[in-house]
Parts: sequence; C-alpha cells; structure tokens
Amino acid sequence: MTECYRYAVDTYEQMTDDAKAKISLELLYNAICYYHGDAEEIVQKLLRMDQPALSKLGKSLADMRRHVKKLHKATLAAMPASGRSMFATGEVEDIIFYRLSNGLEIK
Repeated sequence: MTECYRYAVDTYEQMTDDAKAKISLELLYNAICYYHGDAEEIVQKLLRMDQPALSKLGKSLADMRRHVKKLHKATLAAMPASGRSMFATGEVEDIIFYRLSNGLEIK
C-alpha cells in the first residue's frame, strides 16, 4: 500500500457518510496524488465542487491513473531485471501520476 493510498484510506474512514456518498475512495486517492496536499483541504475542495465538475475530475483522474499503470508496466517490462525491483513500487507509480497529471517532466 502506498503512502498516498494509506493517507486516502485514513482520511476516507474519518469522512461523514454524506461526504462518502459524494467522494469515492478512488477519487480521493487520485485527488491526493494529483493535488499532493493536505487531505482535509482536498476533501473540502472536492465537496465544494458541483456534481458535473466532480464527475469530470473523477473521470479525468481515473483515466490518467489507467494510463500511468500501463506506462509503468511497460517501462518495467523494458528494464533489465536487475533494476526492476527498485522501480516496481506503487510509490513510483504515484510519483509518475503526479508528474504527468500536472504536466511536469519525468526525469
């Protein structure tokens, strides 16, 4: 379990049922990775969004997550086995997700 995902799970468990009805754990996890900030502030930001904007953001982040998973998997497959384990963690995927979704260069 990555640090971002653990942070999302801990935050999600503390949310009200009304907030959980509007924000899924997947959306919260992706939003935490995207905004890379305080989870409580991110929850408040998401709760202030209207449903169409929230749905659009959720879809966009989910699409980006799927793209990153494929990219990460393909990169690992192309690497020599000796260096693969260091880059096979979910933490690396979260970093790639953050950098790609925010238009930052991957080095």
